[in-house]
Amino acid sequence: MSVKEDQPTNVYTFKDQRPPQFECQYTASIRDDQVPLVIDNGAYQCRAGWATSSTPDLIFRNVTAKHRSRKEKDSDVQIGNDITSFEQLRLLMRSQFDRNIVTQYDVQEQIFDYMFSNLGVNTDGEVPHPVLLTEAVANPNFCRQQMSELLFECYQVPKVCYGIDSLFSLYKNHPNPSSADAMVVDCGYQTTHLLPVLGGRLDLQHCRRINIGGAHVDWFMQRLLQLKYPGHLAAITLPRAEELVRDHCHIAVDYLPELAEWTSHEYYDEHVHKIQLPFSNAPGNQISAQQQAERREQQIRRLKDLSMKKRQEKLAEEERELKELMELQELMTDDDDDDEFLLALKERELENEEELQALISKLSVSIQRLKALIDGTEPPPEEPEPKKQCTFDLLEIPDEQLTPDQLVKKKRQYILQKAREGRARAQAQQREIRQKELAVEKALERKRLTDFQGWLAEVRQKRQKLVESRQSRKQRKTDMAKRKTYAAQQRMKIISQLAKNTKKDDTFGQDDKDWDVYKEINPNMSDSDSEAEELQLEELETMLKEHDPDFQKEMDKEAGEFDITEYYRLHIAVERIRVPELLFQPSMIGLDQAGIVETMDYVFKKYTAQLQDRLAQVWTMYSRSTQHSCRIDWHRYELCIQEVHCTAAG
Repeated sequence: MSVKEDQPTNVYTFKDQRPPQFECQYTASIRDDQVPLVIDNGAYQCRAGWATSSTPDLIFRNVTAKHRSRKEKDSDVQIGNDITSFEQLRLLMRSQFDRNIVTQYDVQEQIFDYMFSNLGVNTDGEVPHPVLLTEAVANPNFCRQQMSELLFECYQVPKVCYGIDSLFSLYKNHPNPSSADAMVVDCGYQTTHLLPVLGGRLDLQHCRRINIGGAHVDWFMQRLLQLKYPGHLAAITLPRAEELVRDHCHIAVDYLPELAEWTSHEYYDEHVHKIQLPFSNAPGNQISAQQQAERREQQIRRLKDLSMKKRQEKLAEEERELKELMELQELMTDDDDDDEFLLALKERELENEEELQALISKLSVSIQRLKALIDGTEPPPEEPEPKKQCTFDLLEIPDEQLTPDQLVKKKRQYILQKAREGRARAQAQQREIRQKELAVEKALERKRLTDFQGWLAEVRQKRQKLVESRQSRKQRKTDMAKRKTYAAQQRMKIISQLAKNTKKDDTFGQDDKDWDVYKEINPNMSDSDSEAEELQLEELETMLKEHDPDFQKEMDKEAGEFDITEYYRLHIAVERIRVPELLFQPSMIGLDQAGIVETMDYVFKKYTAQLQDRLAQVWTMYSRSTQHSCRIDWHRYELCIQEVHCTAAG
């Protein structure tokens, strides 16, 4: 991991290395001498090379990829290092492994074709070299038979030898492999094996497998960072998580005490690794003042277009609703459809034709206003409703002269009369308010042309009042949810007074002032009253963004200072020890299995104290893929051995 000179020492960047390209030569000596071919067929990587080489001649990811949108063709399949990106959603990834066992032999055949062609084998229809191939511990005979059939029948290899890669490593590094006594810990991509070796022979009876490996560690790192930084989901890819595990993680000697040390700010600042993600707004890419002005104009146009689109959508919706109400009103004139008309009124939660007519009038006025706003003209003045002849004939007749049914009708006529008078007063008030608003707008426009700074200050003052009104409304809603706040106590006080003053004939709601009381005790109903304020606030902010260049800066300042460099940094702190700890505590991701230390303790207890001493003399740790090898401290294993010895002595 490279460190920039102008950055702190704990700030790193991703390498994002592309797959390496190998150039292999198939010389005549290799072909004529039939040099054996060594293949380490791992679940993560495949290493292949000639037995005369000290290092593998070819290393690649042991997977195939195919575009989902294409048909199955061999030419469309990408293998190993030919796969440019492992994060493309259109790629269908396939592996020949199920855990650590080869089960998909069609994929294995494609892997062999890719391997032999990149090694330069150019013989006709055969591979005339003995093959040494690694396999899993206790590989089923059926799987070995299928692999042998593939090699002998398809590639005509003369000989095949199978072996376990971690044991090969032991025999290579041990001074006396024929009489070696050791406990081999084989950390693979999908599984981990504990292999006791006594007298140079593997004790298969006491071998144990843990179904967790490097793949789970990488996935755990990716998921932790994606949950920690949800704004960078796309940037935290699985290859980058593998790089973090390989270069920044280590196994804790004592997990819980080291975990507690991360609560200290000094320890955190000293040991945290900060990974700098690439971002476009780098210091060398600062935009000019002209570009900022162009962007501001684009934002203003975008806001206007968005506002116009919302108004058009609302207009279309209200026109559709008005059309349905007009059709419903036509049913009222048809005497044969009274039941259907009443049912339709009930579905719309309307009590009578008066409410229907009021709703139609309200929609008509709203549609005219929206059309005027879309066209950029002033809405026409609202004409008062034509007065109808009074049909409330029962109101002038004394109650003593009416029957019980007529008394009910008289009460209904009284309510309707009061409702009509209230609507007339409300419409008159709305017309008066609208006329005042138009006069204020005209005065503001004249002031803008004559006294621009005064007009700008007045617009800012109006916006500030609307913002404060909106904030107070939100605060009131919040206070209503708490029992001991002043707003909640006032609401309960009003409700108790209403309950105390309630008489047998409840007339609450007949007076227009009752609506103000209702809004006091039910603040959620004030949302409808705030729609006009939101629209007015939007218009004021659009004007300020258009005429005041400092307004956008003030808006950004109110939102708070934003450090974009820190936003694009990943802090790898406790994850440095928490992620590798998964090998010792699989329960961290919900796996009901024992970790390496518990499994090793179980294996040691299968032997006598003398054999335990022989196994504990030599420790061998083999990682099947260097992509997932971490810095190992064997103190934890020594503690395990001491515990086993104490148990045996007891």
